[in-house]
Amino acid sequence: MTIVSRGPAAPPGFHPGPYVAAELSDAGHVVRQARVVRLAHHVASEGGVVAVLAFGTYFVAAMLLDFHYHVFPGDAVARMANGFYTLHSRDPHLAAMGFVWNPLSSLAVLPVLAFNSLWSPLAANNVAGTLVSALAMAGAAYQVRCIFSEWGVATLTRLVMVAIFAVNPMVIYYGGNGMSEALYLFTMVGTLRYLLRWMRLDDLRSLVYAASFLALAYLGRSEPMLAAIFAAPLVFGLSYHRSSGHPQVRSMASLTDATIFLLPIVTTFAAWAVASYIIVGHPFEQLSAQFGNTSLIAQSGMKAGHYGARLLFEAKSIEYLGPALAIIVTLAVIAAAYRRDIQILAIGAILGGGLLFTVASYLDNSIFPFYRYFILVVPIEVILVGSMFGRPLQVVPARPREGRAVATPHPAVGSPVAGHTGAKVLAGLGATVVAVLLLVPSIPATAAGMFNPGIGTLEVQEIGAVFATHPNTNQKVAISSYKWVKGTGASIDAMHLPNGSIVVNNANRCIPELVTRSSDPRVFVIPNDRDFARILADPLTFHAHYLLLPKPSAAPADSIDLLYPTLFKSGAGISHLVTTFPAGGRCVEFLLYRVTGHPRGTY
Repeated sequence: MTIVSRGPAAPPGFHPGPYVAAELSDAGHVVRQARVVRLAHHVASEGGVVAVLAFGTYFVAAMLLDFHYHVFPGDAVARMANGFYTLHSRDPHLAAMGFVWNPLSSLAVLPVLAFNSLWSPLAANNVAGTLVSALAMAGAAYQVRCIFSEWGVATLTRLVMVAIFAVNPMVIYYGGNGMSEALYLFTMVGTLRYLLRWMRLDDLRSLVYAASFLALAYLGRSEPMLAAIFAAPLVFGLSYHRSSGHPQVRSMASLTDATIFLLPIVTTFAAWAVASYIIVGHPFEQLSAQFGNTSLIAQSGMKAGHYGARLLFEAKSIEYLGPALAIIVTLAVIAAAYRRDIQILAIGAILGGGLLFTVASYLDNSIFPFYRYFILVVPIEVILVGSMFGRPLQVVPARPREGRAVATPHPAVGSPVAGHTGAKVLAGLGATVVAVLLLVPSIPATAAGMFNPGIGTLEVQEIGAVFATHPNTNQKVAISSYKWVKGTGASIDAMHLPNGSIVVNNANRCIPELVTRSSDPRVFVIPNDRDFARILADPLTFHAHYLLLPKPSAAPADSIDLLYPTLFKSGAGISHLVTTFPAGGRCVEFLLYRVTGHPRGTY
């Protein structure tokens, strides 16, 4: 064993004198002071200011939704609740997160939910989920700004475009409501930023960052798989084109780059599927679970095959989000072709691939007709406009002795290297005017889509009452749902039940919110608990004295009434009805049964 000495050892019993100790203390103070200065420098930089202002905007929106308007989207609470169960349920364990939905949203809230015992609104008001979405959407705005900065877009032009992206109504709403859209935009735009950087610099670090962002994106949503499929040939082809040497050597180098890009997302995909198969018996629980997307769509009565109506809905949704998108795409393609700029291919592969996955999924009857699924249109149009004012990237074959070569970027309109100072100012102003004309119409158009009942179905129900002078029943859904959860939760809390007293399926709407708002969530026995099936089979033996389930006509059958089909008619011979919780908002009517006996054979 080799011992490396950093200097003479101090003699036994040696202690530094006061002067030495003071010098060491001063040195530590200098280091800490330098760190503070660096942090302040980063915060005060253009990127830092953009991130802070964006986060402040989304955080204010989040707090208004959480504490003033009491708007809690069901999917947002459900994903936060999956993280909550791993820490605060009666059977806390990591697999309690479940496998029906991609886990990133639930994993991201865990550090925040660790402090829920100190401040219960972190879960009760979904502050954990909305805090994560505010941070992620601020990150998305920051990444958009970085793309423009690295392209060399003039300062005024890029800041105006970043502002247009950041204040888009859908971006603000989904930056503050705890849904998965914020993490989706952050990871997808992050993937694009580093893929573009790799295309310009050909550095391994940027390619690894792009691959890592793409893997994170898959942990949040399924759409990135198509982006990976589209981007992999781009990575392979570009790497091959700018490599030198024998075709076999170039092919191996290209294959290596493509593998580096794909390995994280492929590994993530496989690991999540294997873990799901080992724990719950299905590799893709979203497709096979009773309350997965496929089952929910089947239960909703949506019919496949009406492609004309589906395409029309998709076209309208995209038009509301990007009214000038067709013009923007045309201009961006023409500009890219004229300047031989290949960077537009990355935009099409990453962001276009994600959007195409959504379009194909709805045509295939795999997702609901929700406006939010098309939110990727917002960064697509903003970044495409930015691509027209940035430095183009033209790839030339490598020379034999140079290995790889990336062409020198050429000056572009709006670029800080284009012409003299006066010309730069005029070019920047012209680019800013064009950006405003192309992008600003998307702000009122997006808002109009959100409040169109035929397009923004969820948004009308969730925030319709916030802006309506005289809200109708459809616009009062969120308020009514909150009142139901609050009233039902208060009634159950007043019963002062011991742990494990109420068996309930938390896949039913409003139950996750009921559990996370409870003064003692351990009262509930839920499917995420490892002993759920055993307790459900004989509740009284395991000291579970109540069954809580929705009225059969109001919701699909769940695990409780599937096991006890005669429960509503005769109590299945083991229980009797105690109370009814009337429907409110999107929360259906629930029935509470008192268990009085043990099951006997057929129920």
